[in-house]
Amino acid sequence: MNLLDLPQTVLMDIFEYLPYDEVAKKREVCTHFNYTGQQVLNLGFTKIILEHAKIFKRIKSMLPRRESERRNHPLSRHSDILTSIETRISMLTMTYSKFIDLNMCCFIPGRVLDEIGEILRLLLTTSKPLRPHEVLQELRDISSMAIEHFDEKIATDFKQEHRKQLAESSGTRLLVCGPLGDISFSGVKRECQPVDHAIVQQAIVQLAPLTAGNQPTSNRSRLNLLLQRQYQQQRLLAAKVRNLEAARKAQDRRLHEATGCITELTTQVSELKRQLEDVVANTPSLAAKRQAVTSSDCLPPLKKPKV
Repeated sequence: MNLLDLPQTVLMDIFEYLPYDEVAKKREVCTHFNYTGQQVLNLGFTKIILEHAKIFKRIKSMLPRRESERRNHPLSRHSDILTSIETRISMLTMTYSKFIDLNMCCFIPGRVLDEIGEILRLLLTTSKPLRPHEVLQELRDISSMAIEHFDEKIATDFKQEHRKQLAESSGTRLLVCGPLGDISFSGVKRECQPVDHAIVQQAIVQLAPLTAGNQPTSNRSRLNLLLQRQYQQQRLLAAKVRNLEAARKAQDRRLHEATGCITELTTQVSELKRQLEDVVANTPSLAAKRQAVTSSDCLPPLKKPKV
């Protein structure tokens, strides 16, 4: 029996026993494997999000409410690691979700899913304090490379393909003719068909001899002038929309990078603070000497007896 003759559900069950990185590589075998691999990767991304939320909720419930007590708790570093993973998941969602919703691609980087799953299993199996920087280093590297490669090499082709589909469709179209990023939030539609200005100009030229006896020449020239002005204004407006969209995307990317840097710096600061508190707590003799020196400095000088 051929492997491709198996039912779709059986093939998906077989793929789910493989690492997600292997599933992503097996998509190149054939069209059937590609379709099954896409479903497994999308389902795996959803499972990772739900599993992370479940573990994060459990860890938060085990931490004390006071901030001072929470910093010294053994699970505080687990919480810092889960917070950093949440930031990475948000960045991956903003990068891939709009294309997944349009059925244009799947969640491509299976290795990222494997790394997140491995970190979550580590957090479940150990209760000793971990070093967030060491645990998250590989995830930061591969997720950043995956997002950068997708934005520069893959997303541009998807956007061009989607614009062609919008141009070829005879149904409604979006008001804002910007890149694909507008689709998720600017879905305002028009009921009229898209108008080709070249066809309008050609129709005016063809109807000009028929209406020569009914309309004055000045009205025709005025109509042509108004149409040309409207066409130029629409071109300028479309150019401004493209420029604003490019600026917005650059600003969003800088904001995501800044958010990730802030989270990483916060984790490092909290880890250094804990290390400093551990050093101070493990050296009681030094603290006692310092307190004795301070108390001796505060004593008043002794008076000499009068002779």
